[in-house]
Amino acid sequence: MVNVAGENYWSGVIMLNVVLSCFLLLLVPVVGVGQNSPGPGIFALRTMLQDKDPEIRTKAAEGLGRVGGRESVLILRQGLTDPSLEVRISVIEALGFIGGRLAITVISEALKDNSVEVRIRAVEALVDAGTVSSIPVIQKAFGDKEESVRLHAALMLRRIGHRLTVPVLGDVVLVDKSPTVRAAAAEYLGKVGVKNLRAVGFLAKALEDKSPTVRIRAIESLGFIQLKQAIAVLEKGLQDSDPGVRIRATEVMGHVLAKDFE
Repeated sequence: MVNVAGENYWSGVIMLNVVLSCFLLLLVPVVGVGQNSPGPGIFALRTMLQDKDPEIRTKAAEGLGRVGGRESVLILRQGLTDPSLEVRISVIEALGFIGGRLAITVISEALKDNSVEVRIRAVEALVDAGTVSSIPVIQKAFGDKEESVRLHAALMLRRIGHRLTVPVLGDVVLVDKSPTVRAAAAEYLGKVGVKNLRAVGFLAKALEDKSPTVRIRAIESLGFIQLKQAIAVLEKGLQDSDPGVRIRATEVMGHVLAKDFE
């Protein structure tokens, strides 16, 4: 005997599932359109980025960063010339949050800003925007007249940590006019140049630096390289004219020979 009540129940469940499936299929293109096209609201944020109140302009920059996309990047570019330091920094941070090649190109313009703080924030934002792809642009920051900007550029290369940063940091070790920057670059070479022969070559030349601090940082970095070629370079450090360098070279040599890479 057929159970009519049971059939009616399962028919109702099936019909409900069909209706729900159709409803969800209708929603998918609606959500997609909303995500791919920011709509007229983005033009309202563009207007707010030109408001006379710097706090509103800052909030507009933050909003554009959250919206993202090419249109937001092009609008944010206008904010790089804002008279307010805080607004320009917010614009740069928003560009870093969005990321991508276009954002990297726009951020690079901020490396010429009159404010040291803005230039430092621009270097930071470059890492957020593109990591490895930002290395050639970060390299430009080593032409900055301010030591603090160059130091920050070296730190950002250390943060990226890719082998492509080795030749950039190596050049900085050899040519930067500041011993503080050269010492920092020598230190970071030991972090990014593990098992990299080019790093050994740069550090060998760094042992000829007139600054004992640079030579000590180079010695310490050689302890991280994990290549037998580093041992021969360390031996030169044992003959250094500065007792502090010789002491550190002796310590590092002991760790290297024991394969205890600090």
